[in-house]
Amino acid sequence: MMTNAVARRLFQLHDIPWQGKTDLELAELRPAFRAIHETCWLDDEKAWQAGQMIVVEENMVREDGQVATFETRKMPVFTQDGQRKGLVVIGRDITERKRLEEELSRQSTTDSLTHLPNRRALEAEMDRALARAQRNEKLLAVCMLDLDDFKPVNDNYGHASGDEVLITLGKRLPKILRRTDFVARLGGDEFVLLIEDVDDLDALEPILNKVEQAITTPIPLGNGKTVRVGMSMGVVIYPLGNWETGDRILREADRALYESKSHKGERERSWVLLGESPKLARNPVQQLLDKGALEVWYQPILDNRARKIVGAEALARFQTEDGRIWSPAEFLSHLQVADLFELSRQVLEQTLIDLPILDAAGFPLWVSVNIDARSVSDAFVVYLREVIAKSAIDPHRITLEILEGSDFPDQGLALEHLHALKEQGVLLALDDVGSAYASLLRIKDLPIDKIKLDQGFVRTLEERPQNLHFLNSIEDLAAGMGMDLVVEGVETDDILDAVTVLGVKFLQGYGIARPMPLAQLQEFLAHQSSLHRQHPTGLLGLYAAQLANHSILKKAIRQNPRLVDHVKLADATTCPIHDDLRRLGLDDGGSLDRLHQEYHRAIAVMNAMLISSPTYDDWSAVDQARKALKRAILEEFRKAKESRDL
Repeated sequence: MMTNAVARRLFQLHDIPWQGKTDLELAELRPAFRAIHETCWLDDEKAWQAGQMIVVEENMVREDGQVATFETRKMPVFTQDGQRKGLVVIGRDITERKRLEEELSRQSTTDSLTHLPNRRALEAEMDRALARAQRNEKLLAVCMLDLDDFKPVNDNYGHASGDEVLITLGKRLPKILRRTDFVARLGGDEFVLLIEDVDDLDALEPILNKVEQAITTPIPLGNGKTVRVGMSMGVVIYPLGNWETGDRILREADRALYESKSHKGERERSWVLLGESPKLARNPVQQLLDKGALEVWYQPILDNRARKIVGAEALARFQTEDGRIWSPAEFLSHLQVADLFELSRQVLEQTLIDLPILDAAGFPLWVSVNIDARSVSDAFVVYLREVIAKSAIDPHRITLEILEGSDFPDQGLALEHLHALKEQGVLLALDDVGSAYASLLRIKDLPIDKIKLDQGFVRTLEERPQNLHFLNSIEDLAAGMGMDLVVEGVETDDILDAVTVLGVKFLQGYGIARPMPLAQLQEFLAHQSSLHRQHPTGLLGLYAAQLANHSILKKAIRQNPRLVDHVKLADATTCPIHDDLRRLGLDDGGSLDRLHQEYHRAIAVMNAMLISSPTYDDWSAVDQARKALKRAILEEFRKAKESRDL
């Protein structure tokens, strides 16, 4: 036996008497390598039996301790009389090649995005699953699954976000399925599930419920947004039908899927068994809608400049049999798209009934009605035309509010519908502006007359008064585009004071009035307390006044500093803020009074500098004085608020 140094190291022969030994004898000398030597001996026998060179693959333990695969060529050598003389054995390490081959094989049967099995793998697994179902006399459920509301994710956030959704679901589905089940991605947003060893249909339903929960659970995206998709699924039970091939079963599952999707808005569950009609059901909220249990409540809207109530938002409420009132936050999630259309229809028709009652009482208000973006359709245009034709109410008194965060199924078609709605004479408003990323794009592109700022920017003004800067910018934007701004979330008297000082025209919130039924609204309008007050009435309003005052002064100085009276500018007592401080009892030479004087001295110096040097642009001293005054006002406000809250 002759070996080279590599073979001696590979078989670890350095410390044993290996010369003249067979593989079986070496196995006795090196028990740890027994399996390897025995395999080599068997392959040797194959070469002797073949009488010619053979190529085999053998596993060896490399010097680094890792198991490696070697391609081994074994050439038998015989004596002249045909006796065995020896073997010439040449081996090479092909571990990396085998790894690449396995990877290529895996890739051919794996979806590159989700790493789930692909269509090719499904075809192979389907044949095996059918055979197991026959052999074990168990049911096999073949489920064709398609995502609902997936296209808006791609349209609104980009295809990379759509891929994130598919990857997430590709991880969720295998986790909630049993080890005996199989899930593959066909492509796009389609998946196939093979659910084996099903005893009966009752045992299948909990599994499908888990699938639906996995699909519909909100999915966080890398951009910080969260999306939610739904699903439709068609299910074929084998062997209950006369289908013998996997391809035929998949076609039948696809047919059941189509049946499920065609009843998406009214089905009880997201899947349909082939041969069965979709189960349609109405939840308690839908039943209340069907029974006409809707009530329309109105939240007054204040014209801040005229200081009177000029409009209201019509808000849906449901009253249950036990007298409990459900708000939109409690029932909207239980309604389908078709239900939302019906909800808007009922609210609008009740509003058109109530407006003449208010007119007769001397309260000619305009009213806004909410509509879901998905309800903006040909059918809604036709409906609106008919209902307006039957009513004596001027359509300009009706504003249709579209939620800013809602998605139009087709942006181009929606634009046509919105123009058609406006042709009926109604006004359009974009609601909750600022709650989604597309606010400015929608304001620019849609034919809207009003924008309503997201309540989150307003109702938190006491905690985050810096939002007043954003509010001020939105007010300027609306004015520049010829639109009315309605500010919701005016929940407290301090917030009412601040937004009043900023000059926002239309205000809505608990600080003015809560939503109320028609009769209570009439009582409120008839006996409302005087809305004519001198503002600011408090420190948050003073903060807003200083914000607005500084903005005006800075613009005036930048445009032409020579038009500004330097003497008066340096005298804080000529400023409206000084009058406010005096009226609020804060002009006593305390910190606010002193900081206000320092601010005026700083801005007067800035004005003088710009007169002498028009290119001078260092506002740092003014900004320092302004910020010091703002901090002091907010500190006093927080102290006063804490004292009130005790």
